[in-house]
Amino acid sequence: MAVFTLALPVAWVVVSPVEVDAATCDNSGKGCSVGMTGPGGGIIFYDAGSQQWWGRFLEAKKSAEPARVPWGAAESIYGAVTSQAIQRRSTAFGMGRLNTEQMRIADVTLAARFPANEDWYLPSKDELSALYDFWKTRFPPGVNYGAVPVWTSSESEGTFAWYQLFHDGTQFTDANAVIPVLATNKNYLRSPKHTGSDFAPAPMRIIRVRAFPPPVAPPPTPWLVTALTTNPTCSLFETTCTIGDIGPGGGIVVYDAGSPQRWGRYLEIAPKACELSGIPFATKPIGAGVATAVQRVRGKWIGAGVTNTRRLAQRLRVNGAASAVRNMNCGGLNDWFLPSKDELNEAFRWLSHSRTGLKLTPIGQFERGYYWTSSDYNGRTAWTQYFADGQQFDRVQTLAANLAPPSRPLLIRPMRAFGERLVP
Repeated sequence: MAVFTLALPVAWVVVSPVEVDAATCDNSGKGCSVGMTGPGGGIIFYDAGSQQWWGRFLEAKKSAEPARVPWGAAESIYGAVTSQAIQRRSTAFGMGRLNTEQMRIADVTLAARFPANEDWYLPSKDELSALYDFWKTRFPPGVNYGAVPVWTSSESEGTFAWYQLFHDGTQFTDANAVIPVLATNKNYLRSPKHTGSDFAPAPMRIIRVRAFPPPVAPPPTPWLVTALTTNPTCSLFETTCTIGDIGPGGGIVVYDAGSPQRWGRYLEIAPKACELSGIPFATKPIGAGVATAVQRVRGKWIGAGVTNTRRLAQRLRVNGAASAVRNMNCGGLNDWFLPSKDELNEAFRWLSHSRTGLKLTPIGQFERGYYWTSSDYNGRTAWTQYFADGQQFDRVQTLAANLAPPSRPLLIRPMRAFGERLVP
């Protein structure tokens, strides 16, 4: 099975903001680092750590522009019959350029804003999310996108596309009754008002992004786990794992950082037998003053889940999602944690496909419901992920089940990290 791996982005290392003349950073990537002015005159916001199939660095224009036109397309840009593999793939790092090219081929309205003779494109869901995180944690001088809704180039379904609120980082498609009886969002000129949100509707915006050095290969395949693999080197010795392997705890390997990190290298999501149900995130609000806005953004990242879980369990000292996971034994191991927002999204990306109606997913046996993450939103609510389409929302911490019908219990699927760790 081919493996799609990305090293932890250097953009997530906390350093002071820096602005460097573009002449010190060329399109080969030589001399480039996050925070510099890129060869295209934008701000470098992401470094994959090594050359990937699409390049290594991402840079973005320093301001958002009015979209002026809707996203467009009455059906999928990939054709009338579109597999979830393509739509899941469209959200990943490196896919923004290919998505935008496909939008041009399909003659999508918004694609006209990105001429084929330029190498700027509409970022994918994950690329735009990385830009938001960079902006909110690094405060780069001369960059101010504002609290605006921003389009991505990623489709979620044939008539829905992803966009992100630069108010709080939430990414939406508005499908599956997020906005009731909605048939499409590709006709938006303005973002909608969401129930329970204080964010007023606003004109849709775009932010131009480009990748460099130039691509060296086509996208890897496969993009979904369609069968589990038994690999004793992984399950017994915790080394040389592949996405889709059965992990040491009997779960499924869903992430490979590509090299050792402080938290380890691999992530496995627990099997269905270890899923917990109907437990609130916390029995009382954590408190808005416990963490800063920057700390909350960092708490969404890959590698943050184990730290989030430990801090939550120590602080609350009451029954809640984090304490329940820390006190459990699954597959003979007791080092499971509540995954962060980005960690749980990796499980969704690889395992959430091919569901029939309300049945469990074929791989991983996930419900069509909301799963808790360990990422706090504002001291009163926490992030969850909807395993129907991947949308992630903040939910009241004390909730054990949906308030609105259908009143499904909120769920917990533990995760663990393993593999060689960097020496502190």
